[in-house]
Amino acid sequence: MAAMYHPSMYDDSTPVPSYWETTTTDPSGAYRAIDGDESCDVAVIGGGYTGLSAALHLARDHAVDVHVLEAGHIGWGASGRNGGFCCLAATKLSIEGLVSRYGEDETKRFYGAQVEGIELLDTLAEDEGIDFERQGDGYFTVAHHRSRYAELEEEAEQLSSRLGIPTKLYSKEAFAEVGHDSTEQYGALHTAVGFGLNPLKLSVGLARAASRHGASLHPHSRVLEWSREGKRHRLRCSGGELRANRVIVATNGFTRDDLHPAFAGVTLPAISNIVTTRPLTAQELASQSWRTESPVCNTRRLLFYYRVLPDRRFLFGARGDTTGHPRSGEKMRAWLSRRLGGVFPAWKDIPTTHFWRGLVCVTRRLTPCVGRLDDDPSVWFGFGYHANGVNTAPWVGMMLARSITGANQQLVGIPAVMRGLSPRFPAPGLRRWGLRSAYLYYRMRDAW
Repeated sequence: MAAMYHPSMYDDSTPVPSYWETTTTDPSGAYRAIDGDESCDVAVIGGGYTGLSAALHLARDHAVDVHVLEAGHIGWGASGRNGGFCCLAATKLSIEGLVSRYGEDETKRFYGAQVEGIELLDTLAEDEGIDFERQGDGYFTVAHHRSRYAELEEEAEQLSSRLGIPTKLYSKEAFAEVGHDSTEQYGALHTAVGFGLNPLKLSVGLARAASRHGASLHPHSRVLEWSREGKRHRLRCSGGELRANRVIVATNGFTRDDLHPAFAGVTLPAISNIVTTRPLTAQELASQSWRTESPVCNTRRLLFYYRVLPDRRFLFGARGDTTGHPRSGEKMRAWLSRRLGGVFPAWKDIPTTHFWRGLVCVTRRLTPCVGRLDDDPSVWFGFGYHANGVNTAPWVGMMLARSITGANQQLVGIPAVMRGLSPRFPAPGLRRWGLRSAYLYYRMRDAW
């Protein structure tokens, strides 16, 4: 199976109709698609945060000849259309689950890397002049049901006492004074790292920085065939071919099973959906006691995530749909609009102006995959961010660049939680049906 969902989910010929597209100038005209036969030292497949960060650090810090192949325009994938949440953590395992599987020290290393990833974005913004509209201070997790507040208390204890990450708990009444009120607000946890941002502006900024330092970027250059010619890789695109000594796979949720046998069946892409409203007035914001610029998610297994944008539009997102068909997209937009009004009743008649969706990436072991292939050490990879790639992916790109250019070209600085390939999903052709069953179970659990 080359792709899990309806072909429209993979149509890279047109921009995604996201709100971000209206705020950001598409830089693809400054770059060219592959045209004819070219060669380089390192080829990067995927022009999102991982690939662009790897290219930037390879070109800027190590003077490597690197070319980036992107199927759509720069930022076409999840890196340009996500909700703009820079927060923790790129796994679906709890802290206890991580400790049980990987041990205390490696869990601390993993969370340390997650915080480093957040700090890296601020460093890149300053060093490369990237204005990604940083917004808020830390992020909130809201108990959507009164029974879930105990989970927040446990998470606060684990983050602060075990991992040294500052947190603060708020009762329902206290959070209404600093955050918001709603029909699904029973207290909240503030984690004092992270912020909101404009994801497409981050993508565009990374692209410009990488290009300025000598990386070659090729939008509209989907890899159609990958083969070997001796020790070199041959990547055929519609307009030409790129030959490279080494390859980085950085395609995350848009990794197609027919790209390379090693990655077939390793990822489970899940559809995430977002709507935004028109700008809200100060009176409308006050009607729900909205007082924060920090991003918010809740404790649902099929979580809602939301934030107020710099122009006071309200962004509201959720998982859902297992087909990717355009008709299902229309139903998801209507459902999101209804649920937004259900959670925030004062806003139930406010129209949504934009709707879009994309793919997040889950792995069977529920943690990211970073490393190189055992049977071909010239192939490197970084993906599987479980909807928390904004901070993780640029850090992974930087660490891949360091590893590739190291004296022994060995993987360096990657916690065990993230290292190597996850096992394939059993019966990969049935992944979508398994996801559908999981969604039904999560919806039942979210009711209490």
